Amino acid sequence: MKKLLKIGLVLSLGLHFTACGNGETEQTITNQSQTIESLEKENKDLNKTVSSLEKSLDSFEKKEKAEVKKEKEQKLAEEKKVKEAEETKKAEEEKQRKQAEEAAEKAEEERIAAEQAEAARKAEEERIAQEAAAAAQQQAAAQAEAEQQAQQAAQPAQGTTVYVTPTGSKYHTHKCGNGSYSPATLEEAQNRGLSPCSKCY
Repeated sequence: MKKLLKIGLVLSLGLHFTACGNGETEQTITNQSQTIESLEKENKDLNKTVSSLEKSLDSFEKKEKAEVKKEKEQKLAEEKKVKEAEETKKAEEEKQRKQAEEAAEKAEEERIAAEQAEAARKAEEERIAQEAAAAAQQQAAAQAEAEQQAQQAAQPAQGTTVYVTPTGSKYHTHKCGNGSYSPATLEEAQNRGLSPCSKCY
């Protein structure tokens, strides 16, 4: 704008000198004044326009900066949210993994305890069965021995000496009652069909 004013003044001076040569000085000055006023007005209007443009540009820059800042903040917030979600997911996965490990360990401990309990039960049953078998065997042996002893007590051993009478039907361990007793072997008495005396045996 200053350049335009300088051009206007140069033109005015040129016209002034020209007018002096032609004798139209006042008219020329009037025209130059009007031109200068017009140029000044245009200069003011242009300054206003420039100022308005500067204000608009400043407002635009501020708005753009605010939008950039807002976008940056939103991006940071989204990144933070994503990071927190990932951390939460990892924490949940770690928690589930630990729970699974604890459950597996507990199941293994229960399995081992059940196996040990089953082994103890079987061992106890086997022990009881062995004791019962041993007791039954001992009882059977004792019963067999008692029967053998009873049989031996009821029936004298072969080869022992007994006493018989010539006409009697019994054999005796000693002279039992009146009569004529003679010694004989158990085999001989049994071969004669004699039976043991109820008093002697």
